[in-house]
Amino acid sequence: MVERSPGGNGPQRIDGDAARPDATAVLPAALAALVDPVVGILLLAGIFDGISGNPIHGVVLCGVAFALAVDGFGRRRGEPTPRAVPLFHAERVPTLLVVALATAFAFVVGGFGRYSWPATVVVVLLGTAAVVVAWRGSLRPGQEPAKLDPAGALSWASVFIALGLWELTQLLLQPSLTTDSNAHPTLSVLSDPVLGTHPGRSIGLFLWAAFGWFLLQR
Repeated sequence: MVERSPGGNGPQRIDGDAARPDATAVLPAALAALVDPVVGILLLAGIFDGISGNPIHGVVLCGVAFALAVDGFGRRRGEPTPRAVPLFHAERVPTLLVVALATAFAFVVGGFGRYSWPATVVVVLLGTAAVVVAWRGSLRPGQEPAKLDPAGALSWASVFIALGLWELTQLLLQPSLTTDSNAHPTLSVLSDPVLGTHPGRSIGLFLWAAFGWFLLQR
């Protein structure tokens, strides 16, 4: 869109055209967001979870990867990120109440069969709620996230990559992607003896919920 200059010397570009996003800046930001290692790991985990018979897990993992990619794209383009106000403060929630709620949750949901629809729906809903809360920032007011220690980050990344490669190798060595194998057990197969019982599932769910509460406060 153009308009005549006051002196009549010809057309002049107005702010509307100048405000359009520069393609040379958008493309690097988009590529950087897509090649983020966390996004890539979540996408791969979601894809292989989906084709190995766990479509819900695959959708959740790929959904979080997409959300992280979109968020990273905005940050790399320099878009302002307003500091969100947490839905509640962790200090105002008594520790005893958290333990009681986690215990009740673990006992009730642990009574459902493994991979059953009731257990899956409850876990997905709780996990989704935790992601939504975490996206708004730390539950501790005024607390800024500490910078990652490079050595510690590299160590943890190495552990997760090694476990991921081992899991992928075992999965590909199975008779099929949806057939378990005791000769080449995946992590889920190894956990079957523990998670195959009500007490085992309850303990696992309690530890999962407790670890999630710990991460929400970081």
